[in-house]
Amino acid sequence: MLSFFILIVGLVFLGVYIFTGDSFIDDGITMPLGFIFLALSFVLSLFSRKDKFGRVPLFVFPIIAVIYLLFFGIISLFWNTS
Repeated sequence: MLSFFILIVGLVFLGVYIFTGDSFIDDGITMPLGFIFLALSFVLSLFSRKDKFGRVPLFVFPIIAVIYLLFFGIISLFWNTS
């Protein structure tokens, strides 16, 4: 259950990073904290496989990581195309 709550906190930090830019909280704080909380929730989910909510980060973290890497991979392709 703790890993599920930490996953929610990590997703909130990433949402603040993505949707507010640098206007609400400094990006140097929100992005690292978001990824630290997401990684921590994944590690904690490895130890709580019997808990129904504890297994959620086990599946959500790889999906978010792949989406994030694909997003920046596609952005880097079109970054300097002028």
